[in-house]
Amino acid sequence: MSRSVWTLGMTGILVFASGAFAQNYTMDLTSVGDGANADGVYVSPYQGTITGNGVNWSGYVICDDFTTESFLNTPWSATATSAASVNSTVKFANVSYQGHSAQDDYNAVAWLANGLLQASNVNSWTAQTNFSFAIWDIFDGASTDPSGGATALITSAFNAVKGGYVGSNVAVFTPNPLSASQEFLVVNPPIATPEPSSVALLVIDLAVALGLIFFLRRRSVQA
Repeated sequence: MSRSVWTLGMTGILVFASGAFAQNYTMDLTSVGDGANADGVYVSPYQGTITGNGVNWSGYVICDDFTTESFLNTPWSATATSAASVNSTVKFANVSYQGHSAQDDYNAVAWLANGLLQASNVNSWTAQTNFSFAIWDIFDGASTDPSGGATALITSAFNAVKGGYVGSNVAVFTPNPLSASQEFLVVNPPIATPEPSSVALLVIDLAVALGLIFFLRRRSVQA
C-alpha cells in the first residue's frame, strides 16, 4: 500500500477526530410564546423542543437572528455551543457590534437572554420587545427600538461584559446548515457542556497528528 494512500487515510482519521465530537440536535419551534409582537414580528421568548443525544427537552428558546425565517413545527438540525466560549461555527462569528469581539457580542446577548427570562420580564410585552430587539440589533447591525428600551439594554449588556460577565449558562443552538433556521439561545440548557471546547479538540488533533508523523517516519525507516 503506497504512502500516499496511508497518508490520506490517516488524514481522514484526523478530520474525524474533531468532527466526531460535534453533536447535532433536532430543534423545533412549537409556539410563539404568549404571542407578544412588535413591528409586525413575534418577539421572544418562544417555546421549542430539543431532542437527540439523550436529550428530550421543551421550554423557552430565544431568537438572536432577525433576518432568517423559522417556521412552527418544522424541525431542523442544530449544533450547540456555550455562549461563554463561541467558535467559528456560530452564525455571527464574523459580526462586530461597534468594535466588540464576537465573544463579547455573544456574552452580551447571553446577559440579555437571562434578563428576558426574569419573572418580571418574561410575560411583559414591553420587556419582551425591548430585550428581543436589543439582541437582534447586536447581531443585525440595526438600530430598531420600537418601545424605547432596546438601546439602554444594549449599553447595560456590554457594561456587564466589560465588568467580567460571561454567558456560561446559555447555549447557542446554531442551525446546520446555517440557512435552515434562525439561531436560538437557551438559558440553563438541557446539556451540561454543549460541546467540547476548542482547546480539547486541539489536544485531540495534535495527538492524532503526532501519531501520523510517527507512523510515517516508522514506515520510512522500515522501507
